[in-house]
Amino acid sequence: ERLRAEALAARFGTSRTPVREALVLLEGDGLVEIEPRRGAVVRSFDPDDLVDLYEVRAVLESRAAALAAGRIDDGALAALDATCRRAEAITGADAGAVNGLIVANEDFHRVIVDATGSPRLTAALRTVAGIPRPFKTVFWNAADERERSLAAHREILAGLRAGSAERAESAMRLHVLNA
Repeated sequence: ERLRAEALAARFGTSRTPVREALVLLEGDGLVEIEPRRGAVVRSFDPDDLVDLYEVRAVLESRAAALAAGRIDDGALAALDATCRRAEAITGADAGAVNGLIVANEDFHRVIVDATGSPRLTAALRTVAGIPRPFKTVFWNAADERERSLAAHREILAGLRAGSAERAESAMRLHVLNA
């Protein structure tokens, strides 16, 4: 889909300048392609793109889990536990349930990345966070994937609670690659 700065600016009640700046950021994240004199186009993803994203995420997020194991505080551990409980309480496969699971999953991973205290790792992960929403929706709609992912979150949390960099790292790597 073509993204026109003028139409987006009108839709969001702003000038074209912040829209153009946002499109440049999205290009940096690999979500849009800016074509000279034609504007921005939403980037399409093929299976190889998704595999590549997940493989890079596996490296970065497993490193984040290892770092977090030695740095995470009780407040962040409590937030992770609350996020797990919130996700585990969601039933059904309607749009609201799936959206709730996507948000809970994003919250879980964000807390871990924040616990690393590493701005560079955070920035690197932001560049590979662009998994298309339709893919996430299909993933969280599948009961077996949902169950496996929520169990993996508990295993990651157990590694973090134990302060075991190896356990948290391994659990995170498996979790991301299984996705």
